[in-house]
Amino acid sequence: MLEKICNSSEKLFMRYGIKSITMDDVAKELGISKKTVYQYVSDKDDLVKKTMLLHIQSMDLVCMRVFKSEENAILQILKIAEMMISIHKEMNPSLLFDLRKFHPETYEMYTAHRENTFYKELIDNLRLGISQKLYRDNINTTVTAGFYMTLIESCISTEITALANLSFAEKYNFAIDYHLQAICTEKGLEFIKNYRNKSTSINK
Repeated sequence: MLEKICNSSEKLFMRYGIKSITMDDVAKELGISKKTVYQYVSDKDDLVKKTMLLHIQSMDLVCMRVFKSEENAILQILKIAEMMISIHKEMNPSLLFDLRKFHPETYEMYTAHRENTFYKELIDNLRLGISQKLYRDNINTTVTAGFYMTLIESCISTEITALANLSFAEKYNFAIDYHLQAICTEKGLEFIKNYRNKSTSINK
């Protein structure tokens, strides 16, 4: 039942942001009483924390499956981007702001995960791409991973005026392209071109 509550809460938070959603809204969405919700979470802050934890675990599984199924470093990045865009296509731009302002402990958990697990995955991807001669061998992996995380963070941020009118998908696609254009070798760029041409012809 807790997982069901968290899944419904995540959908509401994604669509409307965190601040505007009440415990009554969550109960109504599930078709249960608020008293039942409180059997599994102590308050809204606890609900947000448990929902975000489940979300992080879900994203980890998505990434792990891609890294295990795709041997090509560029495909790993592109496939994860496709999945992230699909999952977050209805994300309210205020979500991260709400999390940081009203639920700082959960926000710290989110950032700690980003700085540890996500960072390690990026470093592994960069090293793989270099070994496959898809990424330039003179890139600074530490700095590159840091810049990539900043780019992805900007896709969620509401504080950058120049990006305010773009959807999450538009920002994410641009960020991925910006990242790959900066680090790829000619071989890597050619691979991206062929992959996108193939994808375009399939979708026609």
